[in-house]
Amino acid sequence: MSAARPANLPEIRRGRIYQDVYRKRVDTQAVTLTAALERARIEGDSLAFEGGEQAWKRALSDGLFLLAVPPELDIQAGDAFSSQFYQGGSSLPYGRFRQLTSDRFGDPLLGFHQRTNQIEQFLLERRFWERYYPREISALGEGLTQLSRQVICSVLGYAGIPEKDWEQATGGCTEAAGSYHLTFNHYRPTHDDTGLNSHKDDGFITLLRATTPGLEVSRADRWEAVVPDPGYFIINFGLSMEILTAHCPVPVAAIMHRVTRQTTDRSTFGHFSSSNCAPGSDEGIYHYLPGTGLDRVCGSRELIDENDSEIYEGTVAPEGRTP
Repeated sequence: MSAARPANLPEIRRGRIYQDVYRKRVDTQAVTLTAALERARIEGDSLAFEGGEQAWKRALSDGLFLLAVPPELDIQAGDAFSSQFYQGGSSLPYGRFRQLTSDRFGDPLLGFHQRTNQIEQFLLERRFWERYYPREISALGEGLTQLSRQVICSVLGYAGIPEKDWEQATGGCTEAAGSYHLTFNHYRPTHDDTGLNSHKDDGFITLLRATTPGLEVSRADRWEAVVPDPGYFIINFGLSMEILTAHCPVPVAAIMHRVTRQTTDRSTFGHFSSSNCAPGSDEGIYHYLPGTGLDRVCGSRELIDENDSEIYEGTVAPEGRTP
């Protein structure tokens, strides 16, 4: 039986994941600050921060940082796909992907779909990449999977989790055997809504390629605008990493973020690393207790479904508060 939920872990139940940060979810105050983020790169097979030890600590505490784009990754193909997938078959070579909807994949989140916010997406799990994506996009996805593995391994080592527990703790992500989604995003300026509701991602890390402003993050209880650097990915940690490391010597925060309303077309692409939850398999979400080991918190798919529902349906107001 799983141990009782520690007070500083989110409650994985619909409407309650963000109870402790409810005010951030409903905050509409104008953003006037720019986020100063730590910068890192991959050296060999490991993560190295330009600012050394202090930069490591700040990045993990903040829940995000900038990572230099490895030269072997063809990000230009990703940029082209993200700018075309929503335009329809007349836009070559990627506009035809607008016609591949969730009916093709048996999952309402996969393929082309439009959200209630400004965002519309083309999203596929790794098991579909080789069959449906063009070769250059599938190769990009695999490259991002390996990059995420390097980051996750480095972070777990720094946080203080024994290497023997890594594979189970991450549902295979430290062996590039987790569940992965490659997403291409377009924000519709003609759709009258916010860009994307405030939330935390459900997985371990997200690699985001953005070249135009729009992303905002909540640090030190204030919202800040992220200025993208074309030579860097924006890396943010999700709920799975926050839950796993909550009791570690160096805990890792999941960053609350959102996209402000867009008045012109904005396109991005990203890669999500999650615990393995392929059909018929669910490795689960764990937290690590020093001296005890891994303790299962919930199912991998359960976290994904509950978080996604709350992002769009909203957080239940804490007792005594009004929505």
